[in-house]
Amino acid sequence: MKIESEMKVGAKKGEHNSDRKSYFSGYRPRRFDTRLGTVYLMIPKIRKGGYIPFFITEKKRSEQALIAMIQEAYVNGVSIRKIERLAKELE
Repeated sequence: MKIESEMKVGAKKGEHNSDRKSYFSGYRPRRFDTRLGTVYLMIPKIRKGGYIPFFITEKKRSEQALIAMIQEAYVNGVSIRKIERLAKELE
């Protein structure tokens, strides 16, 4: 996360650079639930533009795809057994 946020800002924390696009503004705690348990991450805050780590956005996309699939199955009248079978295949 540190390297990724430094690339977005254009400089390391505390470094003076004419190519700098923004500034760091501390950290914010973020709860990240995994299959193995909950991890609390300290995400760097950036003044202009913000920053979200790539692995959090990827997780949101996969959750949204799963929810969309379930909604579509419900609208099309797919049985609960078929939905359960599909969910087991995704694991």
